[in-house]
Amino acid sequence: EETASSDAGDQTFIFPDSDTAYITDHELSGLSQDELRYAVNEIYARHHRRFKDSQLQAYFDSKSWYTGTVDFDENTLNVYEKENVKVIRAYIEKIK
Repeated sequence: EETASSDAGDQTFIFPDSDTAYITDHELSGLSQDELRYAVNEIYARHHRRFKDSQLQAYFDSKSWYTGTVDFDENTLNVYEKENVKVIRAYIEKIK
């Protein structure tokens, strides 16, 4: 019988638990620049953010779980998400 959290095996997320666990540099180390960019924006996309960047918008539009609406509020992010955004952005800067 399938459980409600059958997303666990769903490869549509780069980091399926970025809202409940902290991401480490080690986890980021194998990702390409594009994947890192998608990973940071996936946190926003889960909160239904729409993207001005057409490449990002197209990427998330292709995901079954994504529903974009216009209004996004940074305050909707929880502590894990806020920290993970910082960690991923810092990592991107570090490897540039």
